Amino acid sequence: MSEQGIDPPSGIQALSKRLFEALAGYARDPKIVLIIEELEWYATTDERVIGILTFDKFDHDFGWVILGKDDRHRFRSINVNVSFPTPDASRSGLFSAMTTHQAQPDESFYQADDPKPPTDFFTPVVDDARLNPTFKRLVEGIKYSSARDIIKPMMRFYDDTDGNFVEQFQTTAFDARLWELYLFATFTELGYARAPGTAVPDFIFTSPFGSLGIEATTINPPNNRESQLPNTPDEMKTYLENFIPIKLGRALRRKLERKSPYWTIPEMDGLPFCLAIQDFHHTGTMRAITQAATDYVFGVRNNIEDGKMKIERIEHHVWGKSKEASGFFSHPGSENVSAVIVNPQGTLSKFTRMGYIAGFGDRRVKIIRRGLVRGEHNKDDPRPRYFVHDVSKPDYSESWVEGMVVLHNPNARIPLLPPFIDGASHEFLQEDGRLMSLFPEFHPYFSETIILAPDDTSKV
Repeated sequence: MSEQGIDPPSGIQALSKRLFEALAGYARDPKIVLIIEELEWYATTDERVIGILTFDKFDHDFGWVILGKDDRHRFRSINVNVSFPTPDASRSGLFSAMTTHQAQPDESFYQADDPKPPTDFFTPVVDDARLNPTFKRLVEGIKYSSARDIIKPMMRFYDDTDGNFVEQFQTTAFDARLWELYLFATFTELGYARAPGTAVPDFIFTSPFGSLGIEATTINPPNNRESQLPNTPDEMKTYLENFIPIKLGRALRRKLERKSPYWTIPEMDGLPFCLAIQDFHHTGTMRAITQAATDYVFGVRNNIEDGKMKIERIEHHVWGKSKEASGFFSHPGSENVSAVIVNPQGTLSKFTRMGYIAGFGDRRVKIIRRGLVRGEHNKDDPRPRYFVHDVSKPDYSESWVEGMVVLHNPNARIPLLPPFIDGASHEFLQEDGRLMSLFPEFHPYFSETIILAPDDTSKV
C-alpha cells in the first residue's frame, strides 16, 4: 500500500501533475474544473495510455478518465467511469481499464473526427540551408533536449490557423513563433482553452471565468541580422530609454492601426483585447523589455532619487532621426487595447527549464538559473535581490506565467481584470503618474540560464 492507497500494477506508473500537464493538459475542457477535481495521474510505462483519478464536487464520489492518442497523436478521452464510493474502488477500476486499453491497438483510440495529419514542427519542410540556426540546435543536440521534448506533445494540440506556422518556425520567424507557443502554454496552464478555427487575433482564450483575445507580435533584428549595441553606459542608457521604446512603439502601432481591427470581429464582441510583445532584436535585449514597454505605453517614468519618487512625463522617444510619441495608451484607438503583455522570460530558456522539471530531456544536462527578483514584499529591505537556482534539484519550481508583466490601459474600453492572468505582475497608472503594482511573492525582473551539457557550456 502507498500513501495513495492501492499501488499501480506492473506496467502502470504514477505521473506528476507537471508531466501530465505537459503530455495531455491541452486536452482538458476548462469547464470540467467546475465539476470534478483531478486527484492523481497515471500512465502506462510507455506513456501510451493515461489515467486520471477524479472527485465529483457535486456528488462527492469518485471516478476516473482514461486518455489515449487519437489519429493526430493528441491525448483524448477514450473511457470514463463514475460513482465509486472510495478512492481505492476508483483506482482499482482505473488500473483494470488502463490495462485493458493498453492491450488494444492504436487504432482503437482513433476518433476519426479530424482529417488533418498530425502537427509536426520538427520534420524539416524546407532545404537544410534555409533552416534557422536556433531551430537546428533545438532539433539536433542534447542541450535543448528538454525544450524539444516538451514542445513535442504541445505541438499536437497547436492548430496552424495561418497555414505557415511550421515553415516560419523552422526558418525566418523561429523566435516569433516560439513566443506564440509560450503564450499558448501559459494560458493553458491558467485554465484556458484556445477557441478553435480563429486566426485573427492569434488567440481567443476561453474559460468558465472569462475570455480574452491576444495578438502576439515581436521586435526582430533588421534584415535578420543583429545590430551593434552601444559601448558606453551613457549610450546604453539612451538606447534603452529611446531606441527600444521606438521599436516597441512601431510594432504596437502596426497592430493598432490594422485596417480590419482585431476587436471588431464578431468573436471578440465584449472581450478584453491584449497585445503581447517580445523583443528579439538582439541577444539578451528582452531583459530590458519590461522597463521600456512600461515607459512607452504609459508615457511616464518612475525613478527613486534621494529616497523620493520622481515622476518624469515622456513626450517622445528620440534616437538619431527616429522619433516616436510616447504614451501608447493615449494614442487614438488605443482604448480598444485592454493591456500590453510582456515577459522577458518567454524564450527558449523557459521551455528548456519547464521541460527539464517535467522530466523531459537528457538527464546529463545540468541547468543553473540566476537573475534579479523584485523585493518589495520584504518591508525591511525592498530592494531587488539576486538569486541563483539549480533547476536540476528536486525542489526547484517554476510556472509558465512566472515573469509575465501585464500593463493595464487606464483608458481601456473593456478593462482586463487581474484574475484573468493570475500569477503575473500587474501594473497600473495612477492619476498622479505613479505606477501601482500587484505582483506575486517571487517575480523575477530577468534571469539568465546556464546550460551545462556534455562537452558544452553555454549561456542562453
